[in-house]
Amino acid sequence: MLTITGGKWTRRPIKTTARRKTRYTPQSARKALFDIVDVASKSFIDLFAGSGIMSFEAMSRGAAEAISVDVSKKACNLILDNRNELDPSMNLRIVCADFRRAIPSLIRQGVGADTVFADPPFDEEYIEPLFNVLNQNPELINHWGQLIVETSEREKKTVLELSSLFQLVDQREYAGVVFSIMVRQ
Repeated sequence: MLTITGGKWTRRPIKTTARRKTRYTPQSARKALFDIVDVASKSFIDLFAGSGIMSFEAMSRGAAEAISVDVSKKACNLILDNRNELDPSMNLRIVCADFRRAIPSLIRQGVGADTVFADPPFDEEYIEPLFNVLNQNPELINHWGQLIVETSEREKKTVLELSSLFQLVDQREYAGVVFSIMVRQ
């Protein structure tokens, strides 16, 4: 189980999946990130959502809406269960698809977000395909919106090399993960 770190659902538990491939952002890192990123009244997209914890953290802190994207049907069902446990009426949409298909599909539907958070599996060559899709579909992030990519220490330079449409404003390390915070220009 994970625990929401702030907002109206502070300390509420979130169920997790037993999938070996799923790695969760450490609680201290989540808290630190949401202490510096303001999501109140904004739209939030969580790519590689897993349990949906980042979407629930955003909604707990007053995000207007959130979209959780994950390729695993088990993960999508888990996000739905977690939403129903917290508040079935929350404005959280679940998209069960690979990010390479989900991003263009969301754009065709007119979706654009103020904050996009991406937490691909570490050291498995997802950073380049992620930025290829984002660079081809920049409308996913509203102008001056934020893109936050969580990586391992080894991948943080790759993020800088590939982020042609995004300006790095901060890069922080917490609990063994690196957050690269960028703004769409």
